[in-house]
Amino acid sequence: MYKTLSLTCLFVMNFVFFEIAVTDQKAMIHQHFEQLGIECIKDHSITEDDINNLRTKKIPSGENAPCFLACMFKKLGLLDDGGLLQKENALELAKKVFNDDEELKLIEDYLHSCSHINSESVSDGNKGCERSMLAYKCMIENASQFGFDL
Repeated sequence: MYKTLSLTCLFVMNFVFFEIAVTDQKAMIHQHFEQLGIECIKDHSITEDDINNLRTKKIPSGENAPCFLACMFKKLGLLDDGGLLQKENALELAKKVFNDDEELKLIEDYLHSCSHINSESVSDGNKGCERSMLAYKCMIENASQFGFDL
């Protein structure tokens, strides 16, 4: 289960900067996301189907999947306590990993392509579960236009 969870956690943030990272960076990112996923699955268990959907870049449909994503995003600093996405925090995380201005600009543009998510109407208020799922869908849909092969 933890191996599968680890792969799932990696995918959750893969769309931000994992695909363009070098091997040493991937190992560091992998370890960090694995730990966060283990923490989040305690409160927001996801089904094997959800895990498989995340691994195959599909939208998970399980009841807890949106809140699992929100938990991951909050732990990464990508979702604030008000349930809003913080693309600036994602960019700051990317700057800790990447030194190339072109890569950082590409990541910034990619994150900006989903910034409209914060103005979407959601019914769960500051929980951020619905907004996290909207962001996840947006990032999967927009990845190819920025050259990310998720």
